[in-house]
Amino acid sequence: MSNTEYTGGSVSYYTVEVERPTSGGGAYAAECNDIIEALGMNYAEGNAFKALWRRAAARMGKAKAGYKDGLYDAEKVVFFGQRLVAQEGGKADLLNLPVIDMGAGRD
Repeated sequence: MSNTEYTGGSVSYYTVEVERPTSGGGAYAAECNDIIEALGMNYAEGNAFKALWRRAAARMGKAKAGYKDGLYDAEKVVFFGQRLVAQEGGKADLLNLPVIDMGAGRD
């Protein structure tokens, strides 16, 4: 991957240029956090969204330092998806998905 970054602040892999906005108007830069806040996402929603964003950005060559593949982000989507199911009163085990421990085996 090219253009890898790692900081605690705003980084380019969380920004994307929208060249042809659906509703018209000029091109603009969209930032992941701005969308999360504008939509009032909760913690689980925001984390799932960020994981999807990172996977897509990595395919475009905009990746976090040390990004190997999309597996970790895919696991995060499942983990936070399970949290969303639970928040809605459902049971994640009804989805027949394994419960993922995000801390297991990670550095």
